[in-house]
Amino acid sequence: MPIIRIAPVCNGKIYVVPRRSSQTGEYLLDIPIEEQFQHASVSEKSAQKLKERYGSHIHTSEQPRFSVKYKLKHTDHDIVYLYILPLKDEGEINFCQGEFMTAEEIQTNTQSYSHHLIEESELLGMAAELWQDFYHDFQGT
Repeated sequence: MPIIRIAPVCNGKIYVVPRRSSQTGEYLLDIPIEEQFQHASVSEKSAQKLKERYGSHIHTSEQPRFSVKYKLKHTDHDIVYLYILPLKDEGEINFCQGEFMTAEEIQTNTQSYSHHLIEESELLGMAAELWQDFYHDFQGT
């Protein structure tokens, strides 16, 4: 079954929250938006609807942007669709105990982060930096 993960990014950083690991039961830092879908087809509309479900925590008109599709390690069937949610300001998102981290911080302290996020951190770090550069270039700063 496919999984959609949406990573909020701002100022070259990735937004993370403590989430309970389904494998170990311990709390690890991970991106806040994830859902496993019961049907095989995933689309931009699926990601937009998922973002809307978390609307009380997210205050931006930006929509999730598809980043990459990959197969989970250690399974034969789970496919992850990773999206980024570009934010113009860190105040546009607010989950309990949420914070922005750099990809380097995630890669340096791996025991605190989910295995998904560790795998995705390099890609998300590049996406976060690209969005930051694009936004600042667009704003003329």
